[in-house]
Amino acid sequence: MKRLLFPVILLLAACGSPAEEHRGTPATEITHAKGFTLETFDGYTVARVRDPWDTTRTLHTYVLVPKDEPIPEVLPSGDLVRTPVDRAAVASGVHCTLLEAIGCGDAVCAVCQPEYISHRFVKDGIEAGTVADIGSPSQINVEKLIDSDAELIVMSPFEGISYGAVEKTGIAVIECASYMETEPLGQTEWLKFHAAFYDRLPQADSLFRQIEARYNAVRDTASAATARPKVLAERRAGQVWYVPGGNSYAANLYRDAGTTYPWSDDNSTGSLALGFEQVVDRAGDADVWLIRYYDPASDLTYGDLKNEYSLYELFKPFKNREIFTCNTAVIPYYETAIVNPDKVLSDIVKIAHPEMLCDTPFHYYGPMADIAK
Repeated sequence: MKRLLFPVILLLAACGSPAEEHRGTPATEITHAKGFTLETFDGYTVARVRDPWDTTRTLHTYVLVPKDEPIPEVLPSGDLVRTPVDRAAVASGVHCTLLEAIGCGDAVCAVCQPEYISHRFVKDGIEAGTVADIGSPSQINVEKLIDSDAELIVMSPFEGISYGAVEKTGIAVIECASYMETEPLGQTEWLKFHAAFYDRLPQADSLFRQIEARYNAVRDTASAATARPKVLAERRAGQVWYVPGGNSYAANLYRDAGTTYPWSDDNSTGSLALGFEQVVDRAGDADVWLIRYYDPASDLTYGDLKNEYSLYELFKPFKNREIFTCNTAVIPYYETAIVNPDKVLSDIVKIAHPEMLCDTPFHYYGPMADIAK
């Protein structure tokens, strides 16, 4: 019966009313994230996600009403969600990280592609049958999703995406666009967005302030450096070398780490597709080189790089053995960096300024092994 009633409840919230003409009180202070807002009204909270591809538009609106309170007669347009949410489906490990960080990991009842999720509570849940495997984000098993009794499903939106049959289930689709934030702390601040659905805003506020303080302390340490080493990122993929745009998440990390980034004059927030010659021209004299890669079988070495493409030897950090890597098959960078921006920044500062943070261990990156193959 619940599945039959829920679409009707959503329709009630979607009808719209004069309430949407009023502005509420900010539910929490949002200082870095640009992609969402949280406003409190009498009897409900409105969470709005901005369209990352057209910031003049709202991508999605959610109207959050406490479960122990009656639904107000007048509500703005949006998907109605009763809070706190007890059961949630999530599409990726990064969403599991955010929920676990605010103490709501036990709400996860279904996940996409659990083989790519490193969280112990998810693995144990899959094994015990308390967490359902609902397939891939692009082909969700709707029957298993419904059977999981999830009240919502958290997805990463992409431009022009349709959620197809999932939208017809009456289960609220929560579009989490945290990955589109260009500031490291902006991505982390999506903790607050998630917390609103679980009545955990005070906990999220406290946690975010702690992370922010640690990040700023590392950034301030790096700002005292007199040198600004040049940093090169990633490696070729086929015939194209994708480097972070000058206003991307990675480029802003490099800035805060007190480095010089060769493409800092670019305004792109995504990646730049370059030819090898273009990269050599701007970054052949880089001081350090950072590479993320995925290899469950072995760690990348200088010998591997040379065998892959001999012209990598032209780069100064190859010659000087100043390449640092992160094997994402072993280290869950893409899952956990969102709540550890201070640790990622710390690694880059240690790499670029070896005289700093000497007593701090590496968390994600480490020196590439100098083994010939």
